[in-house]
Amino acid sequence: MDDDRTVTEGVAPEVAQMRAVTRRICAGQAEQLRLVVAVVDRCQAQARALLAAAHRVPGQVPDTELIMSLVTTELMMTLGISQTHAEGLEALATRLVRVLPDTLTALEAGRIDLTRARVLAESTSILVDEHARAVQALVLPTAGEGPWDAPGPRSWRSRIQRAVVKVDPDAARRRREAAIRDREVRAWPVGDGTGVLRILAADTDVALADSVITDLAHAWPATDADGVGLSMDQRRVDAVMDVFRRIADDDDLPWARVRREREIGLALHADTFFGDGPAKDAPGELRGLGTPAPVDPHSAAEMARAEVDAGAATRVLLVDAEGVLQRTIRLPEAPPGGWTRDLLEGSVRRALPDLPDLNTDGYEPTVAITEHVRAVHPRCTSYDCARLASRCDLDHDQAYPRGPTCVTNLCPRCRRHHELKTRGLVRTRLHPDGSVTTATPLGVTTTTRPEPVPGHGPGEACTRTRSA
Repeated sequence: MDDDRTVTEGVAPEVAQMRAVTRRICAGQAEQLRLVVAVVDRCQAQARALLAAAHRVPGQVPDTELIMSLVTTELMMTLGISQTHAEGLEALATRLVRVLPDTLTALEAGRIDLTRARVLAESTSILVDEHARAVQALVLPTAGEGPWDAPGPRSWRSRIQRAVVKVDPDAARRRREAAIRDREVRAWPVGDGTGVLRILAADTDVALADSVITDLAHAWPATDADGVGLSMDQRRVDAVMDVFRRIADDDDLPWARVRREREIGLALHADTFFGDGPAKDAPGELRGLGTPAPVDPHSAAEMARAEVDAGAATRVLLVDAEGVLQRTIRLPEAPPGGWTRDLLEGSVRRALPDLPDLNTDGYEPTVAITEHVRAVHPRCTSYDCARLASRCDLDHDQAYPRGPTCVTNLCPRCRRHHELKTRGLVRTRLHPDGSVTTATPLGVTTTTRPEPVPGHGPGEACTRTRSA
């Protein structure tokens, strides 16, 4: 979810006190970072003076390496920390003081915590200073008045990653291509009879593999040979391992011929797809691996065109000027020669009169309702939960039949958060714009808002409304 907000009225005294302490901690951390830079500067100056006065012998370690080593040692001994901690602290302090001073000021004021400051510093380290400050300018206004008033940790990182792509899309494309070239598969044991299989590949390929594994898991028995229930994670592992066993034994997979409805994969603004219009440089996003991941506009358009040319179905998200989803429309295969803007808009207009209702009298949501809800909320609507909507329950926010089965009363909740709400441990309210307010027993109230669709994120505002 995006733009997670929390207010302080009516919270338990302990919560208010803890937040006050958090502000003081943030201020202290900002002061420490400034002092780290001061110590580094003083240490470097003295080291240079001492080295300049000393006689240099050929073959000695370069002065720059000695100075770096001395600075690290100084910080280690001053704070009683490890070498890794000292090197990381110096890098963070230097970047915030020299390159991102507004972020340091926000930390000092308690608007963001050290974790969010570090994410911003590290995520922009791949950029030139000017672009890093542009990202800072895009995301800091959304921070609110405290860490609890800022986007949740996952949304904060996602927002920054999206802004990084926005300010330098060409560099983002080059980094993507380089990362995919380094794809690999590794396996290693971790003890107690288990091991890890890691596949590092293109995010689109991994999202496809993850979706297929979920398909296989739904076709796998829900209980083991002893009748003990299996979790979805256990079924996913068992199903995919069975695939490898059968391939090794030259056996087919009659049980695995299952294909459920796919979640939205690659989403991008129509301007980005066609390469013209005010949002033509807006990043696309990959949905299907937790928090939607930004994709540079060139790669997003290129991949989308390749999928359409290969016969992939097209789904159009109709949004209002604020980016709030109004309808989703599935279109047939693209016409010969591919989509043009006129052909796409004409198909959408012809489909509008026959769109199914987004409500039903029954308890079970229709396919149209399910697709709409999952398009608005790609993952669990609880604060900072990464569970994909396809693996969540579609929960009636107001219990059925008192609450209707419609898009304004349904939202995805993972089983754990669904239980918290059902058993009265938290109270929720789903608003017409898709935002969800959750209240805890201690009076903390948080509102999570849907992720912005491509073309409506930080710095991506459009001058006219288009389908995304």
